[in-house]
Amino acid sequence: MPTVPPHAVALAGMLAAATSSEPRITETRTAFRVEVNLPGELSPVTRSTILTALSTADRYGHNRTEAGGSVWGEIDREAKR
Repeated sequence: MPTVPPHAVALAGMLAAATSSEPRITETRTAFRVEVNLPGELSPVTRSTILTALSTADRYGHNRTEAGGSVWGEIDREAKR
């Protein structure tokens, strides 16, 4: 199993600080995905912090359900940082 790259660890740290939730890091053949659950209410500062963190990812998105939501960012394995 490859080591998680520092950029993915940094993204996880930024999302954890912004949401007070524990991020999950999973890997695929081509990328590392960092996903975190969102709190029920997002202040403007929290929303801005999350968007700033996600802007460092190669791809990002969100999932919304009746029970809540989450955001995710992917870091390509081959990305040069």
